[in-house]
Amino acid sequence: MNNIEKNVLDFLKSGMVYSDGAIMKNLGISSAELEEIYISLTNQGYLENYEDFLKRNPDYEKGEEENSCGGCSSGGCSSKGGCSSGGCSSGGCSSKDKDIDYSKIKVLTEKAFTYTY
Repeated sequence: MNNIEKNVLDFLKSGMVYSDGAIMKNLGISSAELEEIYISLTNQGYLENYEDFLKRNPDYEKGEEENSCGGCSSGGCSSKGGCSSGGCSSGGCSSKDKDIDYSKIKVLTEKAFTYTY
């Protein structure tokens, strides 16, 4: 792992939510360089995509569904005991947006926190 990969990984491990633009600006790298770093960190086992994370942790997505508004088409919030702030009671399913693109989400793996590089 080179120094810029370490810096990106440290940036991600800080626990803050950053856009790719913020990472690029703070580290002085281009979007192409950042994409190469993401690929390298994924290949080394420090990052994984959200879909792979959900495959390994099927209960994670199930837990989110239980805490959401429970699908407006299947009876809304009445059986879930709430969601009065937005969500189903206001006519929409904002907490279960199907328009969200999860394909670019990167998840830090356990290795990112336990491995000394």
